[in-house]
Amino acid sequence: MSPNNDPQHMTNADLARHCARETHLYFRQQQYDPSFCIELFRRAFKERDQDAWETICAQYQPLVLGWVKGHPGFAATNEDAEYFVNGAFWKIAASITPAKFDSFPSLAALLNYLRACTGTMIIDYNRMANRLNLEELDERLASSEPLPEDQVSEQTSDRQLWEWVNERLQDRKEKLVIEGLFVLDLKPRTLYSRHKHEFADVAEIYRIKQNVVARLSRDEEFRVRFADD
Repeated sequence: MSPNNDPQHMTNADLARHCARETHLYFRQQQYDPSFCIELFRRAFKERDQDAWETICAQYQPLVLGWVKGHPGFAATNEDAEYFVNGAFWKIAASITPAKFDSFPSLAALLNYLRACTGTMIIDYNRMANRLNLEELDERLASSEPLPEDQVSEQTSDRQLWEWVNERLQDRKEKLVIEGLFVLDLKPRTLYSRHKHEFADVAEIYRIKQNVVARLSRDEEFRVRFADD
């Protein structure tokens, strides 16, 4: 292979062009050369090359967007697809450390993991949203009809979860975001319109929401006490 065709000697832009072509062939189940894509991912994950990472995000954003919209749990989130696209890239970036990169030896392995991250973001979001949906909980608590024992147990668990979450919110912004999105069921843009003096833009609400959900999901006590079996 001449230096001009050696992926290790190519610029990120040249790698992106070759990788786009080879990815297209891969999905058409035709013969392809994964070396260009692998090198781009290697620079992003092992060398922490920010330009390579941004190139990967731009190249595979339409692919991840399609995965999000095609996921059976997406409609239930009542969320913009871009939130999960960004979340999927955030999750794979956080998960694949330089030391772990070599355990993904192929383009197929990397893309399969990215797709798994996409699905996990949606599933975790729905699980957390269902846990924090206090509107239904409050309706059950206000009912005058006797409740079965399992419903009482579920209400107690949900109430304990909300108290636990509320104690771990770090500031007023986090409280506004979690209560607004999960309790009041507001869209991020609606929440922003109500509290423009609190947030710089809608993107800040997305960032806070993603950070809080990720932080709580990683909490060992949450997994022990509240995670679904």
